Amino acid sequence: MKKSVKIAIIAGIFVTVIIGGLALFVHFKLSEIEKNETGQESAEQIAKEVQEVLSGKESHSEEGEDSNSALTFSSLVTKDTPLKGDPLAPITLIEFGDFQCPNCGRFARETGPQIEASYVESGQVSMAFKHFTVVGPDSKIAAMASQCANEQEMFWEFHDALYNNQGPENSGWVKKDNLKKIASDIGLDKQSFDSCLDSNKYQSLVENDLNLAKQIDFTGTPSFLILKNDGSKPQALTGAYPYATFQKIFDESLNLK
Repeated sequence: MKKSVKIAIIAGIFVTVIIGGLALFVHFKLSEIEKNETGQESAEQIAKEVQEVLSGKESHSEEGEDSNSALTFSSLVTKDTPLKGDPLAPITLIEFGDFQCPNCGRFARETGPQIEASYVESGQVSMAFKHFTVVGPDSKIAAMASQCANEQEMFWEFHDALYNNQGPENSGWVKKDNLKKIASDIGLDKQSFDSCLDSNKYQSLVENDLNLAKQIDFTGTPSFLILKNDGSKPQALTGAYPYATFQKIFDESLNLK
C-alpha cells in the first residue's frame, strides 16, 4: 500500500474519531441543559410548554389530524377548582398535588401558610389546587373526597386535615371509611359528603386535572404554575421549594423588587 494511501486512511480515522467525540460532547451538554440540578426538566422548558398550552397552539395527532387541546387561563380555574384568596388577584399560584405525596404535605404545612399570610391575605396572590394523582389508587379517592368537601365550601379545611394527618404512601390511610370520618370530624354534612364520595361524582374532574398535568409535562409532585391574571409569562416549578423561592418570583412579578 502506498504511503499516501496509508496517510489518507489514518487521517480519515482520526477525523471520524474527532467528529464522534464532538457529537457525544454536544449530546451530553444538551442533556445537561434540559435537566436542572435536581434532575428535573428545566423550568424554562416547562414554562415554554405552558405558554403554548395557554396561547391556544394547535397540536397534531400521529394520524396527522389537527386537535386543539389548548387551554385559556380562565379555563384553568373553573367553578369547581378550589381557590383561596381574591379571584382577581394579580397572580395565581396553581398547585398540582397529591394528598399522599410527602413533599406536598410539607408544602401544605410549612410553605403554604407563609404564602397565605404574606400574599393571599393582602389580595396579591390567590392559590388554586389541581389534582395530580400519581402516588397510587387511593390518591384518586382522596382527590374526589376533597372535591366533595369543596361542594360544601370546605375544601381547604379538608385539605389541611388530610395533610396534617398524612400517613405513609399507599398504606390505606385515605380509604373511603377514613375519609368519611375526617369529613365528619371537621363538620361536613355526613349524608351529602358520603353520597358524593360513594357516587364517584368527581372522577372525571380528577382525571381531567391529571391529564392537564401530563399535557404540561410535569413530572412530579408538587408542581406549580405561577400565572399572572392575564395568563402571560407563566412560570413553573416542580418540588417542595422553600418560601423564599416563591417570595422572589412573586415580588418580581409584582414589581416589588
